[in-house]
Amino acid sequence: MKLSIRGLIGAVGAATLVVACAKVPFTGRLQPNLVPTALMNSIGASTYDSLLSAEKVVTSGSDLATVKTIGQRIAKQTGESYDWAYKLVDDDGMINAWCLPGGKIAVYTGVLPVAQNEAGLAFIMGHEVGHAVANHSAERLTEQLAVLGGLGALYLLIDKKTELTTEQSALLLGALGVGAEVGIVLPFSRMHESEADVIGAMYMASAGYPPDQAMRVWERMEVAAPSGVPQFLSTHPTNETRQAALTDWMASAGKRYARNKLPDDTLATRWGGLPSSGSKGATGKPAPDSGAVTRP
Repeated sequence: MKLSIRGLIGAVGAATLVVACAKVPFTGRLQPNLVPTALMNSIGASTYDSLLSAEKVVTSGSDLATVKTIGQRIAKQTGESYDWAYKLVDDDGMINAWCLPGGKIAVYTGVLPVAQNEAGLAFIMGHEVGHAVANHSAERLTEQLAVLGGLGALYLLIDKKTELTTEQSALLLGALGVGAEVGIVLPFSRMHESEADVIGAMYMASAGYPPDQAMRVWERMEVAAPSGVPQFLSTHPTNETRQAALTDWMASAGKRYARNKLPDDTLATRWGGLPSSGSKGATGKPAPDSGAVTRP
């Protein structure tokens, strides 16, 4: 795709005017962004295909059906008309899930025991969708473009005539949250991670899943990586910090859940393999029942 400098500047200028008034869902944070949404969605689609080409993608089965069902329910809550896609990757050693700009979602089988049940998976997927809907990649790319030279770097990216160094290319991939060559998911900022937690909890509640399972997911994630930090948590907030931030939103999320509760048993264990984290949260306080609308 080629675009003239004049056209590029006009597109970026228009995007700036629009995003200057935009707010992140639920948190209401004002967000800086110089990158047109259409460009981010295009990058997301091409990167999605590239990344999955090197993976063993599951093509059938109940787990894939569950991923798609949950994805569709979560996507419906966003109000975004993305070309949503949901893929399950067969890799039990990868505790991971991600969503690229434009709603391109991938879930690894290694994260399913951490999810444990459909509600847990709804939070994990809701968290990733939160990154996409909040335009975290575009915001991060805006920051990286400042490092790489602003509009000139963006033009090179669009024109596909870039001669960026490996480190600079990694910065651009990091803006998407994905590092293709090194095979890991690069971190969003701690603020973005906490924000995606909140958005994910709200979306899962609106879709009919008990939001307190967000807390349980982080408890199980800690069990899954007792001696280190898995890819999914690289330089992310601690589990305790995440739970504390989510606590402030549980009353509102619980009311959404009460209005939209699914008739399915979304707490039935679907994927085992992890020791039980017990009924206590990271603070050591007993956790109330799943339907609680105040605190998980």
